Amino acid sequence: MSTIGYYRYKTLASEVKEVNFTVNGILMGTKTITPVKFCSGGRILKYLDKNGQYRFYPFEKYYTINDNPKQIGKTNRLITSILDGQTNSQNIGYKNERKIELSADVPTDELNKLVDIYTSPRVYLYIGDGTNDTASDWLEVDINASQNIVKRGKANSGTINITVTLPENFTIKMI
Repeated sequence: MSTIGYYRYKTLASEVKEVNFTVNGILMGTKTITPVKFCSGGRILKYLDKNGQYRFYPFEKYYTINDNPKQIGKTNRLITSILDGQTNSQNIGYKNERKIELSADVPTDELNKLVDIYTSPRVYLYIGDGTNDTASDWLEVDINASQNIVKRGKANSGTINITVTLPENFTIKMI
């Protein structure tokens, strides 16, 4: 008997749904489809896997946002009154590098599938409000990992931590 390959299943999933996969009328497996707007995690990443198909993974609702603002520069300003003049320089603005640290408890069988997130040429963060799923609801981001998620001990699950760096054009820049 041959092994099961990849199935493409198209459905309008408005709720969590069980899908049965059959080969020649014989039930070979059952999978659960969870639509993006029903994912319980606070952040969702979408990435290309090794087969060129998009995979989605919800992360827990607890995450950390780190901002690293840097001053762009200053300009000289003419002081016209000693009474209300505060300084002879004016701030041009700041640029900000925002990083989001995500974590998730991953079952052992999903660890090998999730490792593709580190080698994926495209990783997107869901920034939409959950009402629709268009291209403008996904932001392309850079990711970094603090640990190797493939090598695990004898436990049945593992915790992964991913640092997502938002692009510079996503943050406000005054200039």
